[in-house]
Amino acid sequence: MPACAQCSLHENRITESVDPSNTMISWSIWPSTSEGAGPANDIKETFRRLPLPYADQEFNINPIKKEEIESLTTPPPYVHLKHNVYFVKKKCDGDVFEAKCTGCDPPLTCQIRCSCRSVFISCSQACKCSKMCCNRPFRREKRVEIVKTQLCGWGAVALEAIEKGDFVKEFVGEVVDGVTCQERLEDMKQRGDENFYMCKVSKNFVIDATFRGNDCRFFNHSCTPNCQLENWQVNGKTRLGVFALQDIQVGEPLTYNYRFEQHFGPQTECFCGAANCRGKL
Repeated sequence: MPACAQCSLHENRITESVDPSNTMISWSIWPSTSEGAGPANDIKETFRRLPLPYADQEFNINPIKKEEIESLTTPPPYVHLKHNVYFVKKKCDGDVFEAKCTGCDPPLTCQIRCSCRSVFISCSQACKCSKMCCNRPFRREKRVEIVKTQLCGWGAVALEAIEKGDFVKEFVGEVVDGVTCQERLEDMKQRGDENFYMCKVSKNFVIDATFRGNDCRFFNHSCTPNCQLENWQVNGKTRLGVFALQDIQVGEPLTYNYRFEQHFGPQTECFCGAANCRGKL
């Protein structure tokens, strides 16, 4: 048996079998742990007798890595996106793109009575709106800040006052189909990942913000949320927006109902603190 690098200073403690055809493995263990021990007769016994310092060195887990993951000052790293990245073919709805709003509030501000707004279609160039049109929500996002919460990991709070019905932010990430979504979930299960950020718009339109996304990935769940996700058509393309359900003050946490689907592992506890909290996501 050749001497390994770990035992190069103790070559005199490794012995060879006299008969090369013999299956016996001979390994003289350190006297400090196995004084008077004879040769090992099988592979399991050999590795059972390996000195502990070697095992500790081989499988040592650096505790610093865990501290970096649970940092109180910096959220886990991810790639920031301004727009969706498509892993599926983009589809434009021609009928939606040509839609024109009618019956809007004067002077064409497109508020409550706008026919486009009522079916979650953003006004486009085909509409005859004024510059005061209020039905183009994806033009300006609200300012938010990512903060560490006491019970719910990282979260987001408003940096400006938000009125009921206001557009807050677009939920962006990697757009994948249902098959790719399941493959990614299975990979995460095998790796033991506990955090993932996926939003299913339809069967073959899933926005995955796990590795690439924006601040929306930090919006926490609440059983009594102050925001909601809305599926809009903007120039014929599907876009997912976060909209305020109520007036939101500066510094208030931004939340929505995850409508969480459990794919693997135990049910996730909910710590939203709402009076009607279900206890589980």
